[in-house]
Amino acid sequence: MHALLSRQWFLVILLGAACLAFLRPDGLRPVTARLELRVVVAVALFIMAWSLEGRSLFAALVRPWPALWAALISYGLVPALGLLAGLLIPQTDLRVGLLIITSVPCTLASAVLWTRLARGNEATALLVVLLTTAVSWLATTTWLTFGAGLAAEVKPSAMMQSLLFVLIVPVGLGQLSRSIPFLARAATRLKSALGILSRLLILCIVLKAIVDVSDRLGGNARALAIWPLVLTLCLCLGVHLVGLSFGLTSSRLLRFERPDQIAVAFACSQKTLPVALSLFDTYFVADYPLAVVPLVFYHIGQLLLDTVIAERLLTSPGQSPTLKERKELP
Repeated sequence: MHALLSRQWFLVILLGAACLAFLRPDGLRPVTARLELRVVVAVALFIMAWSLEGRSLFAALVRPWPALWAALISYGLVPALGLLAGLLIPQTDLRVGLLIITSVPCTLASAVLWTRLARGNEATALLVVLLTTAVSWLATTTWLTFGAGLAAEVKPSAMMQSLLFVLIVPVGLGQLSRSIPFLARAATRLKSALGILSRLLILCIVLKAIVDVSDRLGGNARALAIWPLVLTLCLCLGVHLVGLSFGLTSSRLLRFERPDQIAVAFACSQKTLPVALSLFDTYFVADYPLAVVPLVFYHIGQLLLDTVIAERLLTSPGQSPTLKERKELP
């Protein structure tokens, strides 16, 4: 039991904190109200980039095919599944929310971290984050316009500028800091601790989202029946698992190396909550106030499922790490 808890500590903390935030949001609201999502995401991404060797990212750029394949799945298969799965949900708000979360870019930090946990190619995962974010102004808005009838005009320049400061700048600063020898050595020496810190930052994002959901629902809570919620949760988990399984299986058939297969699987199926919440607040909150529910369902679900999946991939035949490598994992 002790060994299990030591490996799955984040899973236990996430479940406990999520239940606490849902049942007692008032206790956490003073803290989460002070959190700025963009700042938290930027810091988490900086840490990921700082602890990633520049030559690894360069190698991924030289051989971009796994990252390109993951981006294609992320903006092709996954939102298509979200659109089709939404047809099974009777409530319009929940359908729209499922399409929003499946149409946004790859999550900004956890895809890299979970890839690292499973001993995948984290540079490939980071490249997928860069690619999906760079084209999100076109791909995301196309899916939302087609599937949700987005009436408001989305300004690509404004979205790109916002994502530039959240994504590109932290990654650039993180890699630039490695040019300073003592900072590079510190990142290598503290890689495990930095991984733990990144997961705690991700936990902060989740808690803020849950508390914000409680605030947004307000008087609309009565409109939520149990079975549409259960169905929506199952569909969110199902879409994510299908995307992850397809990414892993197709990468194997395409003869990508094992670390790249893992990176494709996580990066093509994980979606970013902060960007989804931003789109929801800007374009959907007035007409579809309950659309925020699938956003949280999908994000929490991917963290819970992928924690277990990363452990399975880590201990799969021929992939078991040495004792030393296990100690270095966050």
